[in-house]
Amino acid sequence: MIKKTWAFAAAAALIAAPAAAQNDIESVCTTNVPVLAVEQCTIVAQAVDAAQPQLGILMAGGNPTLGTASTGGVRLGLIPRVSLTGRVNVVGARLPDIRQEADGRADKFTVPAPAVGANLSIGVTQGFSVAPMIGGFGAIDLLGSVSMLPLSLLGDDFGDNAFSWGAGARVGLIRESFVTPGVSVSLMYRSLGDVRFGEVCPGTEVPSGENRTICSTDGDFGEIEFGLDNWSARAAASKRLLGLGLTAGVGYDRFDTSADFAVRAPGPPAGVEQVYRFNDVAVDNDRWSAFLNASFTLLIGSVVGEVGWMQGSNPITGFPSTSDFDPRDGTFFGSLGARLSL
Repeated sequence: MIKKTWAFAAAAALIAAPAAAQNDIESVCTTNVPVLAVEQCTIVAQAVDAAQPQLGILMAGGNPTLGTASTGGVRLGLIPRVSLTGRVNVVGARLPDIRQEADGRADKFTVPAPAVGANLSIGVTQGFSVAPMIGGFGAIDLLGSVSMLPLSLLGDDFGDNAFSWGAGARVGLIRESFVTPGVSVSLMYRSLGDVRFGEVCPGTEVPSGENRTICSTDGDFGEIEFGLDNWSARAAASKRLLGLGLTAGVGYDRFDTSADFAVRAPGPPAGVEQVYRFNDVAVDNDRWSAFLNASFTLLIGSVVGEVGWMQGSNPITGFPSTSDFDPRDGTFFGSLGARLSL
């Protein structure tokens, strides 16, 4: 009986493993569509894989508190220091153009994608001194963020506006003083609601087989829709002199998504265009980034600008090498903001 139980469990594992693999962005097109449709499918799948981290860095940005890496701490040991920042983020987004097919290759679609948001930092602990005039080690700030991606401003090909929220903490290594820079590390979790790009079938769809339909009207070549979860870690250092400040840092982000996408591609039957649909496809990416802030501070207010860069990645399996879009290229991002510190 035990042997039979183990044999059944092993068989179930072997059956489940391919099923799980088929729902991954890397393999979903090579295992779920006819050979004639694989290339078209991989172009749309690549759009999902490329859009995910770019939207992630759009809501996360570089520095979680624009213009400084120093923890706030507390005043008089009781009252927390609070910092509130309003910011506008922009990403130079690049995608394969899934609105129309370009004879087995993918043209590049570029758009400056914006996000409007706010960040909050609340000092929890003051930390302690490790040497004379070197304090703030172990100080903790709580971090929060909200943002809106006004995708409707980018055109009819995009869906409704999307919203995100985030929470985390920053730990001080050194608090900024007259002689020392501010150095800290932070970790935040963010969640972004669903975003959409493209529409393969604005009309009626009639089922024609497993995961495919025939559409009654013309539409875009591809369609993607997903939300995402993001874990972002940052390490940064900052220093001010006579009101002028510089902050430099590096970041590591992990992005996770369960995506839906669709593609128009050849049948069967031969000569009949089909709409292939895929739901709950797993997409995960990790990226390194670097950023630089410049700020001007007067009394309790600061005006800050940020520029940053996020690395690219290898193309997914089957993506045509002749395409104008190259996923290995990095992505530039930036921010403008104003910070009030109390």
